[in-house]
Amino acid sequence: MSNYALPPIQKIEPLPLNHFPTRMQTVIFRMWETVAAQRIAEVLGMTVDAVRKVADDMGLPPQKHLEEWQTKGYITTIRNLWCILPYEQIIQALGWTQQQFAEVLVNDDFLAIKLGGFTPFKPYCEPVGYEELTAEQQEQTAMIKKTMQSTFASWFDGALPFHFFDNEVVTEGTTVGDDETINMVYSFCGLYRNVLDEDINISYPEALLAKYRQMGVNTVWLPAVLYQLVEFPFKPSYSEGFEERQSRLRELIARAAKYGIKVCLYLNEPRSMPAEFFEEYPDMKGASMSDGGTAMCLSDPRVLEYLKQAVESLCRSVPGLGGFFLINFSENLTHCKSNAVEAECPRCRHISAQAQTAAVIRTISEAAVGVDPAIKILAYTWSWKNFIGDAAVKELIADLPKNVVIMAVSEWGKEFCIGGVNGRVGEYSISIPGPSEENKKVWQYAKESGHDICAKVSLNNTWECSTVPFFPAYDLLREHMANLHDEGITNLMLSWTLGGYPSFNLKLAIEYLKKPTEETYQRLLEEEYGEFAPCVKAAASKFSAAFRHFPTHINVLYFGPQNSGPSNLLYEKDTGWKATMTCYPFDNIEKWRGNFPMPVFIEQLRALNEGWKEGLADIEHMPDCDFKDAAFTGYALFRSSYLQAQFILNRESGDRELLGKILDEERDLAMLVYGIMQRNNAIGYEAANHYYFSKGMLIEKVLCCEYLKGKMVGREK
Repeated sequence: MSNYALPPIQKIEPLPLNHFPTRMQTVIFRMWETVAAQRIAEVLGMTVDAVRKVADDMGLPPQKHLEEWQTKGYITTIRNLWCILPYEQIIQALGWTQQQFAEVLVNDDFLAIKLGGFTPFKPYCEPVGYEELTAEQQEQTAMIKKTMQSTFASWFDGALPFHFFDNEVVTEGTTVGDDETINMVYSFCGLYRNVLDEDINISYPEALLAKYRQMGVNTVWLPAVLYQLVEFPFKPSYSEGFEERQSRLRELIARAAKYGIKVCLYLNEPRSMPAEFFEEYPDMKGASMSDGGTAMCLSDPRVLEYLKQAVESLCRSVPGLGGFFLINFSENLTHCKSNAVEAECPRCRHISAQAQTAAVIRTISEAAVGVDPAIKILAYTWSWKNFIGDAAVKELIADLPKNVVIMAVSEWGKEFCIGGVNGRVGEYSISIPGPSEENKKVWQYAKESGHDICAKVSLNNTWECSTVPFFPAYDLLREHMANLHDEGITNLMLSWTLGGYPSFNLKLAIEYLKKPTEETYQRLLEEEYGEFAPCVKAAASKFSAAFRHFPTHINVLYFGPQNSGPSNLLYEKDTGWKATMTCYPFDNIEKWRGNFPMPVFIEQLRALNEGWKEGLADIEHMPDCDFKDAAFTGYALFRSSYLQAQFILNRESGDRELLGKILDEERDLAMLVYGIMQRNNAIGYEAANHYYFSKGMLIEKVLCCEYLKGKMVGREK
């Protein structure tokens, strides 16, 4: 499909990035890690020699390891340039067409919303080209060069980005778990939008699959769109390339099968269509959303027949498919009652959302198991209660085929009180172990109706802190698994797009769910950490206790600085820029704190990082390893969140000593994480955001802190 529109441009005050003397230098620095000098020159209308001269004047080392950023890390490039370049120059930097760029913004896990807010827009930016430096700018440039040469000459050395499992020896190894239950995860390095359009090895390297099986994972999932996997009978052009995608899916199924792993597809069907589709098929036109998407109305019998035929065709063409998990209410419009619509469908006015949902699930289930009875069907209850109410949820579950597994997010809806503030969990949470009473009720409905049940959880990380590959908070994980054991849960969906790292967390969860005893925990610790098991156990308990202080609120999760940590820049004055969902915190502290009063928000952050720091003392003597890297990175992210909040609240006060201490510590934290990234390339990475922060972003934060120290405090002589 084509004709995607770019978000509109809005004029706002430019971000003050004065730690670089010129906009030209800002752009060259931010592209230096991910875009070749030749392409930078084309974007800026300069010669390659001129670009390299500017880079050399700033002390930037020669470029290395650029090849994979284009396919595996383009979101990082976009994040770096969104606020400083106009559309035309960003598109040129990527080497794409405008339509390619617009399609990525729409389909790559809501990227436009992450970049520009829930009503997406692009900040207006003047084109950037060559600039002559004044004497003062040359002096500032020389200071940047001094820092770069003394501290960051090895920027492109160390662990290679994206090469997460290169050093792993691929063996069958020891497996845990079994094939009777579901233990499903998203690939740590899985491309989201176009996984089946690229080499399968990018998203599912052999070493990753082998490690998953060693952890007890027996299923991997990936997003899919039916008309991209089978020919769309109404508009065959929409399905261009479906044969190649089927071929790659068959390749993935065969590769995963070597490790006893099944492949499950996430379907959000039937997909809404653009206006052009309904010019040819007006009788299929259903409800519409304000973004232009319109549902294919289920009242037209051709729609359910299409779903049936498409699923049957896919299951026959791709034998061995493990299953489907289905979302029926979501941000995407599927059936006419699946979302808040702008234009209601007159034919569906008297048909309930419950009935439409049941029809879709039943059609997909019967089509799939009719081809292969072993195929698993999981119905995810996301927002069912919000759309149709509790009584209708019970009726809907009873109305579904008995082979359908009913899946709910364990902790969602759980009530809590943190720092005197009451709330209910509305996103994945490690700090507040589930399950909630409302999801216990859903599972009870399912069991009474003869359905198997599944807990959807996120046990490596969450938006509480997504940029560390796993949280070493084992006591919280064990508490959650013990609670699920009591509910009779045996099936787990272990992650969303974040949280797929093949860590000890997964193995611990899978094994502890089966037998939640201290003996199980002790055995697993000793198997994993050997002589260091006692200190890991002590530290993990302190991390768990500290993490309970996290100020849980949807705004904190989506807009707070804990995902960016020390990569988030500081500003001399209020920028006025609004934080965006899981992307740019800026200095929008009022958005960060959610419903927590400011003093409570600050105190919770302080208690969290102080308690976490106590656990670090238990493991300082350990050799470098994943556990130690995760622990120290987690501390840096939480400590930086606290420091940034303090900086914003005190930057107008003129307390030079306090501001100086904050800037020094922020610089040190950026250096700490940079050092960890030099040996551990999983830090900062998350599948749907690529490198949420890169080494270059941390270097820029150091330059920012040094500039502000001189500007706001005065440089040391």
